[in-house]
Amino acid sequence: MTTARPTPRMIGIIDRALAILAWTCQAGAAALYLAVTFQSDAWRKMLAHDPVYTISVWGCAVGLALVWMTGLREEQVHYYNRRVRIYQRKVRTYGHGGLLFIAASSAADQKDRIGMWAVMGMAVLISSGTWAAWMQTRTLPAEDQAVIDAIHDREAQQASEAYDTSEKERRRERLSAIVAGLGYELTDTPDQPAPDDEPPAHRWQIPARKHSPLVYFIRNGNRVKIGTSTEVKRRIRTLALRAENVVLLLDGGQPLERDLHKQFADLRIGNTEWFAYEGALVDYVHAQTARLTREDQQK
Repeated sequence: MTTARPTPRMIGIIDRALAILAWTCQAGAAALYLAVTFQSDAWRKMLAHDPVYTISVWGCAVGLALVWMTGLREEQVHYYNRRVRIYQRKVRTYGHGGLLFIAASSAADQKDRIGMWAVMGMAVLISSGTWAAWMQTRTLPAEDQAVIDAIHDREAQQASEAYDTSEKERRRERLSAIVAGLGYELTDTPDQPAPDDEPPAHRWQIPARKHSPLVYFIRNGNRVKIGTSTEVKRRIRTLALRAENVVLLLDGGQPLERDLHKQFADLRIGNTEWFAYEGALVDYVHAQTARLTREDQQK
């Protein structure tokens, strides 16, 4: 007996239902906190004596609610951008926690404060639980998330390089104007030496078709993926990278790959095949590249 698999349409319907439930719980919790704050007898009495302070507290509560909702929205939109997601998760946690603190403080002078605190505690559990459950359904396998991380890292690197180029040009223009004011002309500066972490030049011949197993080292920024494939060219395209990102190719299959993963286990990023490109890993790539270069020159 075969089990019917959910269709894309069914998955979409379930996702929308979870989204509506999660957002409803968030809005309900925020409305509850604001209602407790605005209905507090302590703030109402103080409003007559110090309206500026009371209105400031209410304004702070509304502001924290907006921060909370904004963090939720940004986390949803940028969920697959790990860095933005972590930052927005902190933002919405600060907004939620701050608003909850004001509401709990406002309820402190109420006769039924224990019951109100219990209700707000349930609101925290329900709102946080439904949101976490919805986000969990969108989580990708580690290998797939690593591909998305590689794309975002490349975009961040390109943006950083563009900014550095623009900043250098701006500084040069300003310096040229100052030097010209002194009656001199600014000449070109000598080329800077290549970074120390770049491996020796080597042209990697990547087979266009299926080939014997190769262990590849594909670099993206300060990370390197160590894997094995019989179609390296296709693997590069899958990772949304280019042939220039390959820093090392070794003959071998999964046994060699496992040995390398064990060798650089302290540099491994989570449970993925990505490793921090530093220390012993950089030295290994340099040494192997130099060895293969010498062997090519002797042929």
